[in-house]
Amino acid sequence: MLGQNTQLRIGGPLTPSVKNIMIINGIIFLIQQITGMFYPNLIEYTFGLNYTGFVHEFKFWQVFTYMFLHGGWLHIFFNMLGLWMFAGELEQVWGSRLFLRYYIFSGTGAGLFIALLSYFSYIRYGANTTTIGASGAIYAILLAYGMTWPDRRVIIFPLLLPVKVKYMVLIFGIISFFGTLSAASGSPGTISHIGHLGGIISGYLYLLVRIRRPVRSAEDKARKNFISLAIKKARMKRKKKEIEARIQAKQIIDELLEKIARQGMSSLTEKEKRDLEWARKRYYPDSNDMVH
Repeated sequence: MLGQNTQLRIGGPLTPSVKNIMIINGIIFLIQQITGMFYPNLIEYTFGLNYTGFVHEFKFWQVFTYMFLHGGWLHIFFNMLGLWMFAGELEQVWGSRLFLRYYIFSGTGAGLFIALLSYFSYIRYGANTTTIGASGAIYAILLAYGMTWPDRRVIIFPLLLPVKVKYMVLIFGIISFFGTLSAASGSPGTISHIGHLGGIISGYLYLLVRIRRPVRSAEDKARKNFISLAIKKARMKRKKKEIEARIQAKQIIDELLEKIARQGMSSLTEKEKRDLEWARKRYYPDSNDMVH
């Protein structure tokens, strides 16, 4: 992958959530291989997404679990390669929690699109294919990557030419769209184009909501900063008044003590005594006796 600095880079950072997703997919794939030797297609039919299981057998979990199953070594390899190449930087920017929400939402959303097309295919053609794979979520990752770094260049195999990510996403989106039309007309093929397109659409809808929230958050943050600044200014103003009052109190104490030293305590008027007491409380608030 070519970054914005045009330096060739293979893959992206292996962030915690990306690593965990890859490990989970790898473990489940091994379970598929082992179980398949004794009970062929049991895992795929139970947890993969198909019309009969989802609608007639009420296996609603299939719209979620299908994305963790894969049909072969190349299938899981290229999906995890796409995850590794594009997801790590998104997790670094968004944080793990938001990234996982986006990944699961997009993959599940793609599953709902697959279920919808499966319904029409079953009603019209009697087709009951099972769909598995993380491609829907991966396509959503590509969309988010393209929207975040649209002018970054990547290499598309087998062209081996650097292409801007925004154009790559557009190309994949067009292929998925026409592939979906072909599948709807009765030629499903072996690639779930509706899953890819559903992932792109689900990811885009999620990002629309997330784009608005930061604006509101920024407004809230600005409002909080304004209130905090106003409180700080009020405290500084009050502190300034306290300092000025202490300076004034010290001046009164110095003047009256000087008079007492010259003429005695009896020379003070009632007002001066009250002023001295006030000044003592202001200048020595913790003392019961005046100290000079």
